[in-house]
Amino acid sequence: MSGSWLATFPGLEALSEDERQALESSVRRVRLPADVHPFRSGDHCEHYLFVLSGRIRVQMVAESGREIVLYRVGAGETCVLTTACLMSGEVYPAEARSESELDALMLPRQTFRALLDHSPPFVTSSSAPMGGASPA
Repeated sequence: MSGSWLATFPGLEALSEDERQALESSVRRVRLPADVHPFRSGDHCEHYLFVLSGRIRVQMVAESGREIVLYRVGAGETCVLTTACLMSGEVYPAEARSESELDALMLPRQTFRALLDHSPPFVTSSSAPMGGASPA
């Protein structure tokens, strides 16, 4: 996979060549139609998602069925909740729904953790307010 997508995510251009290769060789491209759930409340977080195009709504659903939108993640962003769940090992406390067709890259949890352990630029990039800041 071409590394041109790295420029879409601030901070990743600072990765070393070895870190870039580890990242690029581990990601898997996914395309999802609108109105599907990339994750649901209670799911274990297995991947870090880089959104290339499309939009995801992160929400909680009340017992009454009412949807409470927390934030949205668009192109060039990552999900704050996914980052937190991957770092903590906790399950998702909310769900996500694609609001449009979604083109994204999934980075396996193991590679995410390895990059966190060994790559200061990746740590900075993954903890920056890159996504999830779009108000509901």
